[in-house]
Amino acid sequence: MRTTGRILSYAVNRKYIPVRVEISGTECVEEIRKYKAKTKTVSLDGFRICALIESLTIGRNLSFLLHAPRKGFIGRRLFLLVGKESLNVAVCPDFEDKVLSFLGTVAATRNVPASELLYELSSFRKGDTGVPGKKSVFDLSSRGRVIMHKLAGILKEGPCLRP
Repeated sequence: MRTTGRILSYAVNRKYIPVRVEISGTECVEEIRKYKAKTKTVSLDGFRICALIESLTIGRNLSFLLHAPRKGFIGRRLFLLVGKESLNVAVCPDFEDKVLSFLGTVAATRNVPASELLYELSSFRKGDTGVPGKKSVFDLSSRGRVIMHKLAGILKEGPCLRP
C-alpha cells in the first residue's frame, strides 16, 4: 500500500515509540485492517521502520498507531519527519517483508549494501538494451517475485560461491 499522509504525533515510552500516522482518505481501510496486530515494515518518506500496527481510527481520514522499537536513531528521525505536512507512506505487504528479510541476510553474507544487491538482482537485459534495476523493495513490480527466487538460490549456494 502506497499513499500520502503525515505523522500526527509520537512519544518515547519505556518500551516503544508510539507513532500516530494519518492517511488522507479511507480507501486503504481494508488493507490496513488486515495488518492490525502484526509487525510490518512501514516506510515514511523512505525511512523504514519495522513496527507493530496497534490500532486504527476511521473518521474523515484513516489514522493508525504504530509501536516502533525504542532506539535513538528512530526517535531522532521521527522528530525530523513530524514537521512535514505531507509524507509518502508505504506499508509492506507480506511478499515485500519476505524480500526485505532475505535481502538483509544475503547482503550481510556478501558484505554489500542491500540496495546495491537489489539493484544487481533486479537489473536485466531486454534485447540489445539493459533495464536498470530497482534500489528499493517498494519499487518492485509484481514480477519482482523473481528476485525472491534469486535470493533463495543465493542462500542455498552459500556465501563463498558468489563474488
